[in-house]
Amino acid sequence: MALPGVLVLGCAATAAHAHSPAEGAPLLLVNAPYPPYVNPPGDPTGEGIDVEIAREALRRGGYTVALRVVPWKRALAMLERGEADFTTTISRSGDRNRYLAWSPGYRNSVRYRFYGRKGGKVTLRKLSDLDGRNLGLTVGFFYPPAITDRLGVSLQTGASVTQTVRMLDAGRADFIVVNGLAGAWEIKRLGLGEKLELQPLVFASDSPTYMAFSKGRDHALPLAAMSAGLKSMEKDGSLARIEKKYAP
Repeated sequence: MALPGVLVLGCAATAAHAHSPAEGAPLLLVNAPYPPYVNPPGDPTGEGIDVEIAREALRRGGYTVALRVVPWKRALAMLERGEADFTTTISRSGDRNRYLAWSPGYRNSVRYRFYGRKGGKVTLRKLSDLDGRNLGLTVGFFYPPAITDRLGVSLQTGASVTQTVRMLDAGRADFIVVNGLAGAWEIKRLGLGEKLELQPLVFASDSPTYMAFSKGRDHALPLAAMSAGLKSMEKDGSLARIEKKYAP
């Protein structure tokens, strides 16, 4: 998961068998709620940055998209079984190459931010300040080993960004680490801006963010359409305009 940033786009491979726009069936996008990138159904601000990007990129290739919001583990299972076409806002990690085909990276970096409770005695300015602390993070998200593998740091997990933020508010973690935009969005939504404090520490990772298509479905032509659409959206400024809509 990533913050808006410089885009890195390229070409995707094609193959003989793929969904055809003439068939009229929308491509099934599955993902978990991750505001503001993937918003819960009915959110008044819109479907989310990456859902809008995916719809527009594929529209330019003649495709329509149906969105189904499910827990993240279920989304990955559906993609692995070929029950859905693609997802957004995903990092390459683990064994995902086995069942996913990747778009070019459409964000080339993630800025991780840390929050604590206001009035805390410790301020995070460098990673070593985490030593001996309880750090909250969210299950299913990629975090750099420089953060997760620190000796002396006890990791506490939440099932969603919402739960991770609430864990900090309840005192079950000393600090939490979140994608900068997603964390700011969620803390504002929960009305916790007066209780939780952004720390000076920023950790930037060059891990790109991708769209990923299920290898269990005919994916080559939709993937090529996505790649071409992302490239054209970068060129005409559409990516930046969509992201700007959701700035907190």
